[in-house]
Amino acid sequence: MAPAAATGHIAGVVYVDRNGNRKQDQDEAASDVGLMITGNGAEHRTTTDADGEFSFRDLAPGAYKATYHLDDQWTVHVVNVDGDPIKVEPNKTAQVVARGERPYAEQFSVTGSLDRDSYRMPATATVTLAFTNYTNNKISNIRARCDHKSSPKALGRGKNWNALTTNGVSLAPGERRTITVDEEVPEGAGRAGIVTLDCTFAPNPDLNLGLWTRATAKVTSSTNYAMVVGEDKNADDLIGPDEAVSGVTVVLLNEQTGFRASEGTSGTDGRIEFFNVGAGTYRAVVLGPWGLRDAGQERVVVTGQGGFGHVFLKQASPADVRASIKLDKQRYDAHETVGLELTITNVGGRTAEQVGLRSMLTEIDVPEEQWGDFRWSNRAGIRLAAGESRTFDVSGRIETLVDGRLVIAGEVGYLGQPDNDDGRFHAEAEVVETRGVITGVVYTDKNGNGQQDEGEAAPGVLVEAAGGATHGYHETTTDANGAFTFVDVSSGAYWLTYQLADDWIVHDEANPEQVWVGPAAPTRLTVRADRPYSELIEATMTFGKDTYMIGETAEVTITLKNVSDRRLSGVQARCNPLGHQDQLGGGYRKVTPEGWGDLRQEAAGVALGPGESKTVTVTEPVPAHARFKQRVAVGCSFAPNAKDNTDGPWALDIASVLVGVGAVQGRLAHDRNKNGVVDRGEALTGVRVLLLTDREYGLQVADTVSGTDGTVRFDRMPTGDFWAGVDGVWKFEGESGRVEVKLDEVAQRDFFVVPNPRAQPPGTGSTGSTGGGALAKTGASVLGLGVVAVLLVVFGFGARVAGRRTRP
Repeated sequence: MAPAAATGHIAGVVYVDRNGNRKQDQDEAASDVGLMITGNGAEHRTTTDADGEFSFRDLAPGAYKATYHLDDQWTVHVVNVDGDPIKVEPNKTAQVVARGERPYAEQFSVTGSLDRDSYRMPATATVTLAFTNYTNNKISNIRARCDHKSSPKALGRGKNWNALTTNGVSLAPGERRTITVDEEVPEGAGRAGIVTLDCTFAPNPDLNLGLWTRATAKVTSSTNYAMVVGEDKNADDLIGPDEAVSGVTVVLLNEQTGFRASEGTSGTDGRIEFFNVGAGTYRAVVLGPWGLRDAGQERVVVTGQGGFGHVFLKQASPADVRASIKLDKQRYDAHETVGLELTITNVGGRTAEQVGLRSMLTEIDVPEEQWGDFRWSNRAGIRLAAGESRTFDVSGRIETLVDGRLVIAGEVGYLGQPDNDDGRFHAEAEVVETRGVITGVVYTDKNGNGQQDEGEAAPGVLVEAAGGATHGYHETTTDANGAFTFVDVSSGAYWLTYQLADDWIVHDEANPEQVWVGPAAPTRLTVRADRPYSELIEATMTFGKDTYMIGETAEVTITLKNVSDRRLSGVQARCNPLGHQDQLGGGYRKVTPEGWGDLRQEAAGVALGPGESKTVTVTEPVPAHARFKQRVAVGCSFAPNAKDNTDGPWALDIASVLVGVGAVQGRLAHDRNKNGVVDRGEALTGVRVLLLTDREYGLQVADTVSGTDGTVRFDRMPTGDFWAGVDGVWKFEGESGRVEVKLDEVAQRDFFVVPNPRAQPPGTGSTGSTGGGALAKTGASVLGLGVVAVLLVVFGFGARVAGRRTRP
């Protein structure tokens, strides 16, 4: 018999630091504090005694995270970036001192403001941050966590923020300090028409609740579609100066998806500018008391060069959507299914756009598919013509009661909805409480065959059940046969959890976390406990390269091995659980990117036979936020149903991110059909391509040879405008050879060339300029003249100056 694995222990004390001297004094012990530690796929709970002391015994070695629940908003702040893990070692006791302090909102304040109400691109915003320390103690390492939703229109990502995002600010007792940060307004703000400052401040703000500061300003950028709106009073199909209408808001909706693309409001001349609207077809929606005179004018086509149009208006009442709800009964038993009809009617004078539920109904369990496009998660919603009504017949079981009654309340929203129109609907019904029984057996599947065998019963398991229409909580312990029963519990949905010894885990894909209870028959459960997936699966993960650039597509090779003797299905990745913006794989409240294929939590997962290994390569662009730490990371656990099963093996890797330079990547091709796309047979292989500082007399900065599929790439380039040239029988036409290199980005573009009639066939020994025949093969490359050009640019002479020389 194998010897039992050595375990470790945790012992500690919790106190509230009332006098702020950072040590425990008399009467500061925090008694009766509930606390929980998590680690190695398990949770452990206890409560502090009268002296504020606690302990956990016989823990598997590893790192544990502690959570404390103190009264009166006292908080144990997390000091370390890694989350203050408690390290448990075999045959040792880890000592913990948890100091409770007041929330940071009571210790200091911070306000943020922008120097302007509006910016015109390109622009630089000056952010002013004012800090005040209200305490008699020094507060150290206050850092900023900005743009927490990765919004492309938000500030807080520039290099000038490093002092706030990396080093932190320290405030002396009672100190007031003002800090200014200059940052270029991001391109995304130009597309959105608004720039935002949205930051939280705290020591270790990723894990501690900090202080929010927000500010916004309008942004105007390069216009690629413009519209003049007016009332054609003299019916001459023109908009004269006295016919323009100001203050009219028009929204462009993508014709295919229904989502908002841009929005603008007319000025005194009736002109509306829409910024950075992509080429495509849109539907123009006029808000307020005006409508389109002609229905055909709602269709707006934006080309690659933008566009312009006149729109004739007429007075029209706006859309006005009303909602009413009707239940199929006035009285229900708590276990019954509720049927309801929700009727929406547009009593206004124009079509209502993006009509839908504003939030999910939580009182009854209605599957989203019953709502269709009207569901709350579909922001495109539905269209509802003037005078049109639609009725949705849905049903679901009761989840929540209010004072013993079913109270269904919700809201309907639509585009342009006035602030005083909340679109609410409301219905109530009596509910008769019914009761039922939950019974089951818990076993440990030691041989992994998916069924209970002799000797596998799990006694002494803590089983917790929370839910029911009355939201009750129940707990019990399994008997010697692994059996448990909850008698006379309120009908409804229950969530069950199980705490087993020796790291056995009840996985969610085999045992539903939510069960329904009714009076007709007991809800019977057979609960299978398994070993942690970290014992069943081995995982490794490596980046394809050591160094990347912002926006470049990173390849990550993941190898998974099933070290058990049974088949594992549906293995997925759970990455970046804290939602760090410099990590790959999605993460907290983010969808796993498409490039992760079958490992996405939205996909079917990967199947592994007994002892089988599989290698999967996933792809994802390097995020912009990686420039701040100059690295990109990927860290994931792997398990079936990885969203809920967090006990899978972890794998991680880190790659450097090159900043301060740029890169260019694309394909070299002859666009025979002039469609702007590299079609089959158009890529050119083995052609030497150079980047020059000037089209005619430029200094060579770099060169390369197109690959088998026409691939061309230039790395470690200085930023600025360059010109491409080619060797041989090809040439660039007009502006097609212009190349823009952006800071910290990989510019993706294709290089289209045409035959050069002035060039002689290969082998004749003829050479020529970039505008005529073949390029002179001087031997210069990024290791020769290219280095000179780079240095000249770096030291401020600019790419064009670096290449300038006297014409012959």
